[in-house]
Amino acid sequence: YQSISRIDQGIGRLMELLREHGAWENTLVIYISDHGMAFPGAKTTVYEPGLKSPCIVRHPGAGKRGIVSSALVSWVDLTPTILDYAGVDPPVYEPNINNRYVRSQLADTHGLHGRSFLPILEEENPEGWDEVYASHTFHEIQMYYPMRVVRNRDYKLIWNIAWPLPYPFASDLWASATWQHVYRQGMDTRYGSRSVREYIHRPEFELYDMRKDPWETSNLAGNPEYSEILEQMKSRMKEFQVRTTDPWLLKWEYE
Repeated sequence: YQSISRIDQGIGRLMELLREHGAWENTLVIYISDHGMAFPGAKTTVYEPGLKSPCIVRHPGAGKRGIVSSALVSWVDLTPTILDYAGVDPPVYEPNINNRYVRSQLADTHGLHGRSFLPILEEENPEGWDEVYASHTFHEIQMYYPMRVVRNRDYKLIWNIAWPLPYPFASDLWASATWQHVYRQGMDTRYGSRSVREYIHRPEFELYDMRKDPWETSNLAGNPEYSEILEQMKSRMKEFQVRTTDPWLLKWEYE
């Protein structure tokens, strides 16, 4: 509660300063956060509690206020949005990849990975904002565990690239009293929607029906009824990797 009070006061003071200096009506305010305390299934993971974070935006020129948007946006959209508001053209880059196979799959140049959400700030249900992607490589240097994600309104696919290895916990997460209490009770002990074993040993692919299973408890990747959806989601993931010059694109062919 004290942390909430401090951030409340800090944001309030910042808004006062903007007004005092005549910048309130020409400043785009974006408030975001991370995922809070270290709990398994949230921090350092790509499950929903590890991806979903608050994003509150005040556009001084907006005609509508108090809009809650259903758009799926990502933090990679922040830079394009800020540049858009500032009237600055986004940069263009050349892929810096030495691997010949990966390099052959990529475009000669690429822009920023995200896009500006400035045009949709006054829309509750904007069209074309129905898919996001995520990438995790490591949180601390000793916990290398690359994962890639594609998530739309209906389904979410997680690719645990290093899946034969046990999942490496961040030090504060591993040492937390809540996790240690459950961990000492054995691998089959439930911690929320998963067992200790399921947290530590993850399958290569995890496919979830986000409408029917928002807690991501039923992995559909091995279900023949969802094989077509699985392949569609894999295809979207590969496209994401190409666009972001991901060196792990090689893994699809290597194995």
